[in-house]
Amino acid sequence: MEQKLRFAQLLGMGAAVIALQACDPEAVVEEILTDLTEADAAALKSKTSQTFYGPAQPVGNGVARAWIMQEKDGTPLEVGVTLSEKALLNLPGHMAEFELDLPHQADSDFYTHATVDWNPAGHEPPGTYDLPHFDIHFYIISKEDRMAIGPGDPAFDIEPAPLFVPPSYLKTPGGIPQMGAHWIDLLAPEFTGGIFTRTFIWGSYDGEFIFWEPMVTRDYLLTRPNEEIILRQPAAYQRDGWYATKYRVSYSERPGEYTVALSGLVYHAGTPLP
Repeated sequence: MEQKLRFAQLLGMGAAVIALQACDPEAVVEEILTDLTEADAAALKSKTSQTFYGPAQPVGNGVARAWIMQEKDGTPLEVGVTLSEKALLNLPGHMAEFELDLPHQADSDFYTHATVDWNPAGHEPPGTYDLPHFDIHFYIISKEDRMAIGPGDPAFDIEPAPLFVPPSYLKTPGGIPQMGAHWIDLLAPEFTGGIFTRTFIWGSYDGEFIFWEPMVTRDYLLTRPNEEIILRQPAAYQRDGWYATKYRVSYSERPGEYTVALSGLVYHAGTPLP
């Protein structure tokens, strides 16, 4: 009963604000949310959105799942991966990849699948990313196309046109089979005097961006972070789709789990090259 009364109050607040600001629906939502506690905001959001989960995949002593959150009308809001708390325990002593299917119920088909790559000793370059960490990839190509990317592929060296590259990103040499070429953020802490805890990679192949990759260290996750980091955007986008303006790394006590997500999804039409 108390919860119903609280939602009635929220709806009343919403009606009052709408009467004052009917010309700006986004301002209405923002003003409502600023007056709510975190629990209230989460409860209200659950009334206006829905989250669909893919199947669970064993990782460590726990599980990982990919998911899509969308508005009731099907507009995507976030795409993410959740790791249960125990997934950080008893991880293999070698590099391992866990492939995650995105849910079929979701209306958005821009993101096709995700992978969680565990790197117990990190990877190159030495002194930068050689800490135990997870690489979490969100792909927009099919699994079959990804698996067809072989070693030493000359398409690794074909770069997207500059207008599709976000500012201060640089492609590293070569590429990784069944993955692609990697573009690093030159303004990230690990390149500006700090150390690597979390960073954001763009991935390309044959002149197109095909994945986005938050990288997070295991130690950073164990601090139970709650961060949302703004992403620099390119001047244009190669294909129609829902692009992240931020990425989120967070921990939830109930249930105990870690989330890494592409958030603030915005639709952009693809820009054809002359």
